[in-house]
Order: sequence, then C-alpha cells, then structure tokens
Amino acid sequence: MKVLQVTGAMNRGGAEVMLMDILRHKPQDVQFDFLINNPPDDLYRRGVFDDEIRAAGCRMRYIGTQLRIGPSAYARQFKAICDELQPDVVHIHLNAKCGIIAWAAYRAGCRRIIAHCHADIRFHGSWLSNALNEAEVFTQKFLISHYATDYWGCSPQANKRLYWPWVRKHSVVVNNAIDTAAYAAVNQDDAARLRGSYGQPSGTLVLGNVGRIVPHKNIAHVVDVLAALKRRGVDAALVVAGRNDAPDYVDAMMSHARELEVEQHIMLLGERADVPVVMNTFDVFVGTSLQEGFGLVAVEAQAAGVPCVLYKGFPTTVDMQLGLCQFLDDFDTERWADAIIAASPFRHSIGTKQIAHQIALMGFDAASNAKRVCQMYQSKHSEQ
Repeated sequence: MKVLQVTGAMNRGGAEVMLMDILRHKPQDVQFDFLINNPPDDLYRRGVFDDEIRAAGCRMRYIGTQLRIGPSAYARQFKAICDELQPDVVHIHLNAKCGIIAWAAYRAGCRRIIAHCHADIRFHGSWLSNALNEAEVFTQKFLISHYATDYWGCSPQANKRLYWPWVRKHSVVVNNAIDTAAYAAVNQDDAARLRGSYGQPSGTLVLGNVGRIVPHKNIAHVVDVLAALKRRGVDAALVVAGRNDAPDYVDAMMSHARELEVEQHIMLLGERADVPVVMNTFDVFVGTSLQEGFGLVAVEAQAAGVPCVLYKGFPTTVDMQLGLCQFLDDFDTERWADAIIAASPFRHSIGTKQIAHQIALMGFDAASNAKRVCQMYQSKHSEQ
C-alpha cells in the first residue's frame, strides 16, 4: 500500500514528530511518500527530517503552497505528482488547508483522501485578518466535506473546529503519540552533562519548554515568573529548545529580562535533535501556550518523568494520569511561581517502566499508534 503524506516542511512540529514516529514503526508493506508544500520562491526548502525520510526509502516531491500558486495550478501539479507516485491513500496534514488539497486529490483520481487536523485552530491577529482567515476556513471546510473520504483529528476539539456536524459524526480521533522507548533509554550522564553546560549554579531550579518560539506560545510570561522566584530567594533558570520564528518577540522578551535582571538565567538552545535528553535536564516543564491543538510536548515531558505546569490552552487530554500535570486558568505570576515550587519535588518520582506502561495504556505510545494508523489505511473506511 502506498500512502502520500501531504505536509509542510518536515521540521520538529508536533504533527511532523508524530508522522516520523509512525514512519519509524510502520510495517514494511506500507510505503510512505511525501509531498512537501513550500512557498514557490523557496520550493525545495529543507526540513530537519529530510535525510531520515529519504534513508527510509520514501520519495519526496515538492509543490508550491495553494494560495501562492492558485488552486488551478495546484490541482494540475498535484495530478502530475499522483500520476507519477500512484498513491492508494492521500493523507493530508495541513489543518485548515486540507480542503483545496482534498479537491485536488479528488480531481487527480484519488479515492481515499484523509483530512487530518492537528490543531484546535485559533487566530490571534487583527479583526480584519481574523475575518479573512475564518472565511478561508469556511471554504476549506466546505471542500473537505465534499472531497475528503476520512476525517481525522488530534482531539475532539480539533475535529469540532474543522469538520461540520454531518461530517464530524464520522470523524476519528488519532492520538498524537511519542516513542516512549526513546525516553526510557536516555543516559542520565548525558543529561547531567547537558544540564551542566547551561552554566547555572548547582541546585538551580531549571524550568523548560520545547517548541517553536512564536507569540501564541507565550513563553515570555516565564520571564516574570523567574523574577517572582528570584524575589523569593529561589535560584531558577529557563531553558527553551526550539526554533526562533519570531525574532522581534524574542528581542522584546530578552529586553524585559534585562530590566528584571534575569537575562543571565535564560538559555535559548535552538532546535535540537536530542529532545529526550533535553527534557531530562528540566525540573519542571512550563507550558504557557494560549492554545494547543493537543500539546504533544507535555506528553514528552511526562515520559521523561518531568512534572508539568500548564496553562489551560493545553487540553486536559495531555494528562497521562501520572500525577505530573497541573493546569492554571490565568497568568497570575505568583500563582505560577507557587505551582512550579509545588511541582518540582516530583521530578523523576515515577519509574520509567511505570511511565511507559501508563502512556501506552492511555493510547499515546508511538509503536501502538503506528499499528493502528496503518490498519486504518488498509481498511475501507476509518473506524467509526
């Protein structure tokens, strides 16, 4: 069976990490190919997973983004790629962009077309940009309802956002999942060396986050939390591993940190390939996102035995019932400081085998998830 995965650049986002875990655990009789949607003026932009994808025997093709090249040109190019690759299944991972792609896949003669929503889509711009974005979502939802055959999402909230009620009743929740074995196998000496490289005093309370740095992730809130902890006599530091996609936002955050005299306690590591090791350097994971479709990174933190203090923008479904998650419903700095101090003693308080077993029991283990997804590819229709 040949499955065409339609994605953006394959970097370390939640959807992309999940897809790579499925690729690593899929059976050999399921072939993946990738169609990467990039801006036409940077069509062959590389992703961090490209080499691994090609090494796994997958073919990679590129297409300009639908709104930049126009729907007609998109459909023509999509058909040419499908004529070459001959997919049995087209699996689209581009959230509110799924509709035009589903239409293009239908026109190309594809008969199994999966729309997959990886986020509870929200917009945070001006009223005008939000109105335009909502108009696009409405159009894409219409196309999805007419041309997709299967409707998947990372959560009930994501499915409710992208699929109309008569479609949603046939939708399926496909859990974002993680490779628990990779977290169980982390060498703690490696984690200790990395933590030592942060240059912070022994006994420092290390707060951590993993993910792209963009305004809606709201990581700048932790600057004020660091200052609150400092006033209480607590040595604390913030470590962020992720691509800086908002330089102006980061500059403003660091300027504010200088004013509060905590700049020297903030480390921006950039994008990392060793996320399980990085997670093991944290004392508390801080999730400040205003909105997360699922928030796979919080599951990864729990897999590392790290307690999580999360804003309510994370759905409660990220809680693996290990006693490691608490959710806050506002950004009161002192409440966050209280919650972090209360959470910190629980770091590594649970054994790795118990953690792996519980995450698998909750349905978030990558190997089990890959098996389920591939069974769904091979069935006539997704589970109802």
